[in-house]
Amino acid sequence: MADILVVDDDSATRSWLTEVLEGAGHRVFTATDGLEAKFLARNQALEAIITDISMPNEEGIGLLLAMRRSNPSLKVIVISGKDPDTLSDAILLGAHAAFRKPVAAKAVLQCLNVLLESRSRN
Repeated sequence: MADILVVDDDSATRSWLTEVLEGAGHRVFTATDGLEAKFLARNQALEAIITDISMPNEEGIGLLLAMRRSNPSLKVIVISGKDPDTLSDAILLGAHAAFRKPVAAKAVLQCLNVLLESRSRN
């Protein structure tokens, strides 16, 4: 089990990811944008973040950069339904994985399991 933050301005995506992750035994926190996510990250001992890239107020790239600076061991997965180049950019900026929307539940869970296993080995 891990504490995971899901960040997306789309309520359907947040709800779906929450259901998938809780179904796999994780504890999930949610935020609607990068600003809210940074506040939650300061107050929770998170192990992973799954974030959309395109959001109001603060986008996922800004959140990714802030999280990599403040908590380098935090696993970050980005998702986006927009330009696929932003996913490549996110990887170059430190995201551990990137998925294009719509993403399959199985893919997210497999990726998360690999990332969390690597965390426990370090």
